[in-house]
Amino acid sequence: MTYKEFYIWLEGYLYGKLENEHIDIVPIVEKMGQVKEDKVVNIQKPMNIPIPVNPFKFEDDDLGKPPKIVM
Repeated sequence: MTYKEFYIWLEGYLYGKLENEHIDIVPIVEKMGQVKEDKVVNIQKPMNIPIPVNPFKFEDDDLGKPPKIVM
């Protein structure tokens, strides 16, 4: 049983029981023991993506500096 099948079963098991104060969890625990992990995992290797260069960054601008006082 896969995780997807387990959650489908769990939804059916809990249908109409959520209003009850006591829900028997023994069947849930037993089903959880039957769940096997999926062996197919699609994990891609991280790609080296270059960082874009900002063409509008100027090193010699006066932005962010206090104003010059000219007399």
